[in-house]
Formats: sequence, structure tokens, C-alpha cells
Amino acid sequence: MEILAASARWALRAGWALGLYSAIALPALAETIPLVEPAPDTPSLEPTLPTAAAAEIVTLTLTDLLNLTLEGNRELRNQALGCIVQRQQLAAAEQIFNPRLTPTLRVDATRSRFGNGGDVESNPGSVLLEGSDTDLDQQVRLDTTLTTRLGTRFELGLTPFEGGQLVQFGVRQPLLRGFGTAVNEAPLNQARLGETRNQLALRSTVIDTLTTAILSYNNLVSAQAQVDIQTQALERRQQQLDILQALVEAGRRAPIDLFDPERSLADAQRSLVDAQNQLDQANSTLLNLIGTDRNLRFVASVETIAELFAAAADQLATYQPDALVDLALTQRTDYQQAQLQRQQQELDLLVAQDNLRWQLDAVADGTLGDGSRSAMGLVATRTFGDPQPATDRLTSDITLQQQDNTLAQLQDQIRNDVVAGLSSARASLSQVVAAERATLNARRQLEADQEQFRLGRGNITLFQLISQEEALVTAETNELEARIDFLNSVAQLEQTVGITFERWAAELEIAPELQG
Repeated sequence: MEILAASARWALRAGWALGLYSAIALPALAETIPLVEPAPDTPSLEPTLPTAAAAEIVTLTLTDLLNLTLEGNRELRNQALGCIVQRQQLAAAEQIFNPRLTPTLRVDATRSRFGNGGDVESNPGSVLLEGSDTDLDQQVRLDTTLTTRLGTRFELGLTPFEGGQLVQFGVRQPLLRGFGTAVNEAPLNQARLGETRNQLALRSTVIDTLTTAILSYNNLVSAQAQVDIQTQALERRQQQLDILQALVEAGRRAPIDLFDPERSLADAQRSLVDAQNQLDQANSTLLNLIGTDRNLRFVASVETIAELFAAAADQLATYQPDALVDLALTQRTDYQQAQLQRQQQELDLLVAQDNLRWQLDAVADGTLGDGSRSAMGLVATRTFGDPQPATDRLTSDITLQQQDNTLAQLQDQIRNDVVAGLSSARASLSQVVAAERATLNARRQLEADQEQFRLGRGNITLFQLISQEEALVTAETNELEARIDFLNSVAQLEQTVGITFERWAAELEIAPELQG
């Protein structure tokens, strides 16, 4: 709680929303010396920047950004659309054991010519001699096939408009190769595993996209706060220069004493321009992430930043290494993918073992009608001299053993990554506390030196005062970087564990096609 309170105080003190600037100046010294207007060549407070069309200011929370990303990110949408096709392919594979009906309609036209030798069939386009006749031969046939999960194949043919044999049937039942539900359902089960892997791939992309959005938002926060820090530093240095110019005008300082403050002010202006450029780039990254070309300027509020830090610190306090590792083994999409890959390879091995068997089938066929006929028998076949079935069997066996090694290695890697990520996040939080103390000490040192310089005590030179000002800016920047590093480390830890989706699911508007 002490860390959270200090964090809230820091967020409010820093003024992370644009336009909340509170300069630390030298009010007491300003009251004792009459200020004069700056000389015409005095550097201005705001650097000259190229003008652009006015952008629409949008106050953006992290939840807003995540929702906009899920809605507008085109790469994510493309993968979601691909999953629609993959689900349809699975639906087609699910119908493998459904009966198939194939109607056939055939019409033949036959022309014959009559000569001395009798009837002679004529091809289309030939010259007819003496006489000719044309016959139309029509045939309608319905064929039905059905394969059961045991491997039994039924074939039925019906010719309703012909005399004689109206029905032809055939049955083939594998007794060795191809017998049993396990081997016959293997293609269907592989298709189902493939669909599950497709859903996991989409889920992995969603997690990666959400993590990218979180890191990009943190980058916006960092760039925005850096602009604030540099703006306040510029204001302080401008006030120092104004006071020194007043001393020069009053004859209490030599003009040469203006060189260092003017250089310091120019450095501050350059740093502010650089910070503003970084803010523009962070804003552009968000626009690309959500897939829009509108002229928007995103702004993170002070309340949002403080809430993010407090929530991350609270969440980190609940994490325990062993529990996180167990959670990662159930949530990580790459580990689940590896497990599904092993199941697919088990099915491959099953099929490869089945292909080594003899092909022994019980068959029956016949016709029903005026001249009924039926026959039953056994058919045994085997190809000798073909090394491919044995090769496939060995390959499947070795591949399965390799996948077991891959799973064991992935388990070790997940455990190491989770433990390292948790340690990194905790270390980052400790660095924030240390950076806060360094900033507080730098601010107090600057205020003390300013007071001594105003009173003419302690032999504080103008150069020392400028150095302390630069030290404060460095400390504030280090504290900012420590906070952003902490937020990033927590986001990356959640990605490592695989809980980013669950972490934000309650606050997100997730389209059905993205839910898998």
C-alpha cells in the first residue's frame, strides 16, 4: 500500500495529462529583483515546430484501445476470417460417414443406315445411303454409397426405368486392414484436432495483439510523460534565464553569465522537440494498430495511468511461482498446440501400423430383379517388396518420440520463463521505489541550492544550479522509465503465462469470430 500511495502521488505530481504543467521556479528571488522584458534575441519558451492540421483530441483508456484494436486490426480480422473457412472444412469432414447419393441421367442418340449389307451404324455428319433411322437410348440410375465407422462399405445402384435387374448391391467388410472405429475415425479425429489447433492459433494471435496494444499504450504514456517532464524543465530554465537577465540589466551580473543558462535553455528546447517527436511516433503506432487513417491525437489521463500502476502492483502481489507455472501449462497456447500435435502423431502411428496388415475383406454383391444373382467371398491382397509402409511406421514412431522430447523441453522452458518473468516484474517494482527516492532527493537538492543561490550562501554557482536542474530531469526520466518498465514486465509476464485473454476478457467487446 505504501508503494501504491507513493505511485498515486507521483502520477498526480508529474501531471501526466497534457497541459498540466507546474513549474518549480524561484519565486522568492523574482520578488526581490525587478524583472524586465526579455531582449529580442532571447530564446522563446516554446520551440518552433512545423504546423499541421488540427488533430481531434481523444482521451484514451487502455480498455478503449484494446477494444479498438480487436475491432479494427486487419491482420487479426484476416485470421478470424480464415477460421470461418476452416470451420466449414471441419463441417465437411464431419459428414464422412453420411450416405452419398449420386443420380445419373444419360441420353444416347444412335443413327443407323440401311444398305445392301444390312444395318450399318453411322457417325454424326456421315452421308446416309438409301435409308436411315435414329434411336434414343435413355438411362436413369441412382447410386448410393455408405461407409460405417467399422469400415463397412455399402454400395447400392437402382435403375428404375429398365426391365430386368433393377437393383445392384455390393458390400465390403475389412477384416484386418481398415477394420475398427479407431482407424476409420482417424481422419475425422485429425480434422477435429486441426480445427482445435486453428482456434488456438487465433487465440495466440489475439493474445499477442493485445500485448502489443498494451505495450504501445505504455509507450504512449511514457512519451506523454516525457513531454511533460521536458516542458517543466524548459519552464524552469526559462525562468532562471529571465531572472539572470534581470540581474545583468541591473548591473549585478556580467553578460558572460548568460552563456551557460542560454545553452541550458537550448538543450531543453531540443529535448522537448525530441520528446514531442517520440509522442507523435507513439500516437502513429496506435493509429496503425487500430487500423485507421483519421487525424487523431490520443491522450492518456492521469487517473488511467495511476489506476494501471496500482492494478499491476496489486496483481503482482498475488502471483506465486509454482501456481503461475501450473497455470501456464494449462493456458499457454504453444504448449496446448504441442499436446495436440502429439495426439495427431499418435493417429498417424495408428494408421501406419494398420497399413502393415494384410488386406482381407469379406465381400458380397448381387442383383435383384427378374434374374436375381448374389455372391459372397473373401478377398486377400498384399503387396510384397514395397518398403514404404514399414518406412511410414518407423517414421511415425520416431516422430512421436521426438514430440515427447519437445513437450518435456517446452515444460522446462515454460517454468524457467515464468519464474524469470515474475522475478523481473518484482525487480522492476523495486526499481520504481528506488527511482522515486532518487527523484525526491534530486528535487530537494535543487530547491536547497536555489534557496542558497538566492541568499548568496554556500558558494553555489550558476553552473552548479544548472547541473542540479539537469540532475532532476535525469531522475524524473529514470523514474518514468522504471514505471513503464514495470508495466511492460507485468504485461509480458501475463503473456508468458498465457492469461492475457482472461485478464481482459471481462472488459473487452470480443466478436464471436475472435472467441474461437
